[in-house]
Amino acid sequence: MNFRRIEIIFLVTFIAIDIFLFGMFKKNMDMQADNVSQGDSDSVIVKEMRNDQIKVGNLSKKNETAYYISGEQSDVLRNQMGQLVNQTPQFVGHELESELKQPITVDKNNPRKSIDKLLTDSTFVLFGDQYVYSKNLSTSRNIVYNQKAMGSSIYSSEAQIRFTLNSNYQIVSYTQSYLQGIKSLRESSETISETRALIWLYQYNEIPNNTTVAWASLGYTKLLSIDGDRVFIPTWIIAIRPQNSTQVQLKRINAFTGGIIKQTDENLKNSQTSMN
Repeated sequence: MNFRRIEIIFLVTFIAIDIFLFGMFKKNMDMQADNVSQGDSDSVIVKEMRNDQIKVGNLSKKNETAYYISGEQSDVLRNQMGQLVNQTPQFVGHELESELKQPITVDKNNPRKSIDKLLTDSTFVLFGDQYVYSKNLSTSRNIVYNQKAMGSSIYSSEAQIRFTLNSNYQIVSYTQSYLQGIKSLRESSETISETRALIWLYQYNEIPNNTTVAWASLGYTKLLSIDGDRVFIPTWIIAIRPQNSTQVQLKRINAFTGGIIKQTDENLKNSQTSMN
């Protein structure tokens, strides 16, 4: 992996982005904070959101820490898929697609409990211990696991396992993508809080009235690709749902700068109702 090349492109890109975003957001926040403390300002804006019929739950004001990270998209799944048993795997692009020869029944009320055990078996799924269940992205027929990274998880179709269940709550197939050699590109830095991310999203007019904030999660999403390498940035992923709807739309906020991220991963455009 050519980390020197990654770092050069990475630094040039972020110097330009940070200069623009910090200038824009400082001007915006200075106008609101002239005579009011940050905490009071946040409370006022959250109240405004509720007055606009935007439903929000209990929001954390805690600032987390995170990294810029990178990982390599390789053929490691292709090279090791021969050890998988009782299934028919094939490699398409950089994704492993596998159909089970015999469906595997999972717990109807808690499929995660059953699948977590399966992930410890390297003849069933490769590198299963490097993935974590995503309740927010899962549905009753599609159970999603994201690859873990630096104490969080990666929200990307390039680092994910998606299990397909039939009407009898049996796993019939799955697809898997995997990033090798995940590493931090620099020391950890403080992120904005969940409250601050939601407020900035509201101030960008990205949250319509009569909307419910279904969930918010801090994870990593892709910033750029360099040949087979991928660079990821910590991101607040916020799901909003119009009233009387089961569909949610995902919004993304740069967890370091507060800038809105418009580009979307194919699996982060929209999400169906989460499983309970």
